[in-house]
Amino acid sequence: MCVWCDLAPGLFAAAAALAAPAFGGAAKGATSSKLPPRGDFVIKDAYLITIDPALGEIAHGSVHVCNGAIVGVGKDVEAKGAKVIDGRGMIVLPGLVDTHWHVWHSICRNFGGNTPETGFFPTITRFATHMTPQDMYATARLSAAEAINSGITTIHDWCHNNRSREHPEGELRALAETGIRAHFSLGQMIDQPDTTLMPLDTIGAIQDDWKMYEAEGLLTLGMAWRGMFRNSWAPEEIWRPEFEFARGRKLPLTVHIGTLKSRTGHVEAHYKNKLLGPDVNVVHACSATADEIKMIAETGATMSVLEQSELRGGWGMPLLSECLDAGIPTALGVDSVAIVGNCNLFNLLKIAAGVENVKALSEFKFNARRMLKLGTLDAAKVLGLDDKIGSLTPGKRADIVMVSTDALNMAPYGDPANMLIESTMPENVDTVVIDGRIVKQGGKLTGIETGEVIRDVQASFNDVRQRTAWR
Repeated sequence: MCVWCDLAPGLFAAAAALAAPAFGGAAKGATSSKLPPRGDFVIKDAYLITIDPALGEIAHGSVHVCNGAIVGVGKDVEAKGAKVIDGRGMIVLPGLVDTHWHVWHSICRNFGGNTPETGFFPTITRFATHMTPQDMYATARLSAAEAINSGITTIHDWCHNNRSREHPEGELRALAETGIRAHFSLGQMIDQPDTTLMPLDTIGAIQDDWKMYEAEGLLTLGMAWRGMFRNSWAPEEIWRPEFEFARGRKLPLTVHIGTLKSRTGHVEAHYKNKLLGPDVNVVHACSATADEIKMIAETGATMSVLEQSELRGGWGMPLLSECLDAGIPTALGVDSVAIVGNCNLFNLLKIAAGVENVKALSEFKFNARRMLKLGTLDAAKVLGLDDKIGSLTPGKRADIVMVSTDALNMAPYGDPANMLIESTMPENVDTVVIDGRIVKQGGKLTGIETGEVIRDVQASFNDVRQRTAWR
C-alpha cells in the first residue's frame, strides 16, 4: 500500500467538499458532481509511450498512480495493495493537451451554412448575443465531455462571450463538474465594439474570487485579449489599459494576432509596442513574415497554430514548421468544433503532420512520435503546465490515456506511435485518467451522464435558435 494513500483520503475528501462548485446559481440541467474519487491503482502490462526522454517507450510496462500523482513507471513497479488495471492490448500515453478552444462555440456545431451570411463568424456572433449563462454551461459541458471521451485531459478554454459575470461562471461550473483540467482565459464579448474597454471589472472579480472556481487546482486563469486589432485597429487608450491590467494582475495573456493572411503587420505592431513576452500566447498569426516569427521568438512568447480551422476557414497557410524551427514553444488546438467538426486531437495531429510534410515536400518532416510530443509535452509547455503534466514521469500529476488496439480500425498491431496518430478514433480510447480520477473506463464516461449532456445542449440550441429567430 502506498504510504500517502493511508494518510491522504481524509484530506482530499475535506478539500473536495470545500472546493465543490457552488457558484453561479442553479443551472437548469445541472447535476451535483459525480466524479470518482482518486485512488491507488496500477496499470500493468501495457505498451507505454511515456514522452519522458529518460524513460522512452516501455513494452509490458506499468504505471502506478496514488492519489492523483504518478508514483512509479517501468517494467517492475512495486504497487502492493494497489488495484490492478489490465493493460494488455493497450497503448498508454500522457493525456492529450489542447492549447486553444472556444468551447462556447460548440452549441453552433452542425449549424450555419456555406454562404457569407450564414458562415462561421456570422453564426457564432448571432448566437452569442442571445446566449444565457445556462447555455454557456450546457455547451461547455458538452465540450468537456467530448474532450475527455477523445483522450484530451487538458484544454485551454478561450472564453470571449463575457456578457455578465454569470456567463463565464456557467462555463467554469461545467469544467469543474466534469473534472477536466483547463486553463481558462476570459475576454470580451465577441460582438463588443473595438472602441470600448473589455469588461475588466468582471475579469478582476473572478480572479479575486478564484479559490471558489479553481476545482482543487485543476483550473487556472488567464486573460483572452483582443490585442491592437480585431475588426479594426483599436485606439491606444483601449488596448494599452487592457494589456497593463493583465500584466498588473499577473494574468497570462492570449491573443489572436494576424489571423487572416491579409492582415499584415500585426505581429510587428505588437512587437514594437512591447506587447509580446513569455506571458503572451500568440494564436494563428497566419500573416506572420519570417522577420515577425523571429520577433515572436526573441520575446519568448508561445504560439498556438490551429491547422484545421486555418485550413477550413481559408485564413492562411499554417506556420507550424516555421514557428518550431525558430525555437518558439508551439502546439496545436481544437479552436472551434463549429468549424472543424469535432475535437479528435489524434486526427488534428495527423492533419497537421500532413500539411507540414507537403510544405516540406517530404514524407518525414513530422513523424508520429514528433506529433505525439507536440500533442502532450509541447502543448503542456505552451500552457505553462509542463512541470505538472505532459509525460508519464514519476512526480507529475496522473493525466493518462489508455488506447485499446482491439478494433477493426487498429488492426493489425504495428508501430504503436503510428497506430495512435494514423488510426485512433475516440471510440478506441478505453480509459482516461485526470489527476488520478478514472473519468472514462471501458469506453464509457464514469462521472458524466452522456444522455443528459446531449439533451441539455439540444435544449439550449433550440432555445437560442428561437430567440435569434433564425430558421
